[in-house]
Amino acid sequence: MRISVLMANYRGAAFLPEAIESVLRQSHADLELIVVDDASGDESADLVREMAEGDSRVTLIEMERNGGPSAARNRALEAATGDWLAVMDSDDVLHPDRLARLLAAAEALGVDAVADDMLHFGEAPDAGGRTLLQSLHLVAPMPVDATLFVAANGGSDDLPPLGYLKPLVRRSAWGGLRYDETLRVGEDYDLYLRLLLDGARLVLLPEALYLYRRHSGSISHRLSVAALEPLIAAHDRTARDVTDPALAGMMRRRRAGLERLLAFEHLVAAIKRRRPLPALGQLVRRPDLVAELLRSVRERLQRRAAEEVEIRPLSLVLSADPRPVGDGQRLVAVPPLLAPDLPHPWPPAQQAALLSDLAARHDLDICADGEEGLFWLWLVPRWSRAEVVLPEGMEARLPPGAERRGAAPEDEDEDPGD
Repeated sequence: MRISVLMANYRGAAFLPEAIESVLRQSHADLELIVVDDASGDESADLVREMAEGDSRVTLIEMERNGGPSAARNRALEAATGDWLAVMDSDDVLHPDRLARLLAAAEALGVDAVADDMLHFGEAPDAGGRTLLQSLHLVAPMPVDATLFVAANGGSDDLPPLGYLKPLVRRSAWGGLRYDETLRVGEDYDLYLRLLLDGARLVLLPEALYLYRRHSGSISHRLSVAALEPLIAAHDRTARDVTDPALAGMMRRRRAGLERLLAFEHLVAAIKRRRPLPALGQLVRRPDLVAELLRSVRERLQRRAAEEVEIRPLSLVLSADPRPVGDGQRLVAVPPLLAPDLPHPWPPAQQAALLSDLAARHDLDICADGEEGLFWLWLVPRWSRAEVVLPEGMEARLPPGAERRGAAPEDEDEDPGD
């Protein structure tokens, strides 16, 4: 089964090579990577072109003018030839077994789409330390229908925002759906909801195999009046055809949430323009915005405080064997490797979030013990030194810079696309 990875890029040259390399090192080698550069104007296109020369699975499409992420992804969709489709942002990173495990789970469960958890990471100390689905405490695959999906995207305060997910989707289920090119934010949520309304079956997996980079330049965090108004219009177009009472109720709750966000962005715009009377008028009409404004200020102060955290050295052992470790070492117990559709002994999000937090706050020296330790080493966003302990003669691909204890079989550098 061929997988088409669709990657829209806009001025992402700083992170683009790492994102592309994480796709090309996938254990499921029957793939194509279609990168659409959205008129970046930086060196992005040159970087992709250079990497395409070294691997025939990479295709570069250059937009003549900037059209936004929806337009870029639609261009990638038009060029895709795979049996399955996977959307990826150009600043994120994939675990090398991600596509293989998602595909295996989808086929074992007989569903149209599977989505794994997303591990947050970044340069700032507070950028990591959690996963998107951590609050769900998943230990087994979890089906998601349209009502639950909307509830998790503004219809309920108790669920994580599932619109951020990056599922693997069966091409036949995707059909003729296209991204709404009026949207600059929320385009994934809008398309996934329409996919579910068309009858696609989506399942969430407990594993966090998608590393989601959080940084100031991320498009997904750029809310504005200009971005929210089309999002509300798209919501209304979809809501018109909803007849199920429970889903209709969740749609109304989501719309109320979008209206609150829009009112808050009007307030922020007035404050930035130093227009006190319009800002005061907003607060009089929507006193609930006071709490939102205070929360925004508090989060900004917390981010500044987090930047002052001292990075200290820490020695870790990643192992599925709860054995004693050396002086000065910390054992992080990792779960055994299971088929991706089977239940886990405990929520894997806990350990993924822990490793992300430790990587953000420490200079890590890691010993990855066995196949399980190596699997989890790939989920550590940053470390200074890593050693992998594997049985003699066992073939394995190590993260760049990691050392192997004992002799390792020679790797062949071939273009898997040839």
